[in-house]
Amino acid sequence: MSARSTRPTLVEKLQRQKELEQEQSSAIVDLYSHYRNGTFMSVDVVNSAKLKEGEDSLKVVRTFLAFHRYLRRLTRGALASLFSGDGVMCLFKRPQEAVDVAIGIVKGLEAFNREESALSGYLNVRVGIHSGTVLLDNTEDLTKVTAWDMDVACHLQKHSRPGSLLISRSTWKQIGNQGDFKRAWRKIAHTSVYSYRYPLSPGLKVPGMAENRSPWRGQDWRRDLRRPVLFARRLIVWSVLIVIVTASCFLLYSRWKSHNPSITAGKLFPFVSFNQVREVAEYASSGRASLPMQELIPIVIGNIVTNMGENKYLFRAKIKQGDKLSLLPDKVFLVIPRNKNTLYNRKNGLHEETIYPLHKHNNDRYLVNNYGLFTVQVEILDDYLIFLTTKAAENYLKGNANG
Repeated sequence: MSARSTRPTLVEKLQRQKELEQEQSSAIVDLYSHYRNGTFMSVDVVNSAKLKEGEDSLKVVRTFLAFHRYLRRLTRGALASLFSGDGVMCLFKRPQEAVDVAIGIVKGLEAFNREESALSGYLNVRVGIHSGTVLLDNTEDLTKVTAWDMDVACHLQKHSRPGSLLISRSTWKQIGNQGDFKRAWRKIAHTSVYSYRYPLSPGLKVPGMAENRSPWRGQDWRRDLRRPVLFARRLIVWSVLIVIVTASCFLLYSRWKSHNPSITAGKLFPFVSFNQVREVAEYASSGRASLPMQELIPIVIGNIVTNMGENKYLFRAKIKQGDKLSLLPDKVFLVIPRNKNTLYNRKNGLHEETIYPLHKHNNDRYLVNNYGLFTVQVEILDDYLIFLTTKAAENYLKGNANG
């Protein structure tokens, strides 16, 4: 009986549930108070492994300690900072502050390399900046912070060019010098990005750099500064490749167009039955009026092409031999009579009173083979001449010339 009386009643359980919900709500509100709107800036040394290669360890340590002091001096106003061996991740309260600090860091690298660096190579950096939210305690330590917005800043830094900076759209919308940035053609980490318009790294000639005072080994230091030249060469190569690919696509399209009757002739030719062929032969032999266009097919009678109508191509052409109609052979010889040529034929180099061999292709179209770069489909009109042999065509031309 006593054990049962110690159990909480239903009313007590409901009251406890209400207290737990209130505690949970209070905890959530307290957690949200730690959310901060801020801007992450990621800075990293370009190709640090190659920069250290072949250098004395003491010079490497001395240079990177000086580089960390240089970064701490310029990022003094950050809410929080996380230094690594080759760079730093900083959180700023305002986007404009982060952008100004990033520009100052890159612009000051020339003086740093001249006065503090002990390495032969030029120490250069990449910078990425992104604005968002982060869950952060009242501490300046970022080692325990994991946020997607921090990762975006790192991605932008990795895709930035040496000696320049990339910022996200969320940062660009909140700064005053928006005109100093231009939008990039691609997105990074699903966000639009903007690159700094003006060069921040020194050119090939560094003002005030005396050879006797410089700790650099001249030619080695300039190897990183040749990147713009290499980029220009790559741009030229890519431009040439684009032109070649475009020209190839155009030529292939032209060849496909010349082989496609629905494109070249402007219409799909209908199917023609044998009864229609017989009717066309009767009309052609009797000299009566032509049939409607959809019922016409080209007929070769006595070497003369008839019944072409508006159809300018030898599609499903027939030849009359005696009283019979048969398919035109796969290879015939065309002669264009004087004053009968078309503008299309002249543009393709086809002349009057010249013998051209025509070859039938897969879909019953006759093309001039091996003419120019590709085969050419010929426009055929009534009264054009079709011969079955070269000799017959030559005899016609000789007789025409003699006549």
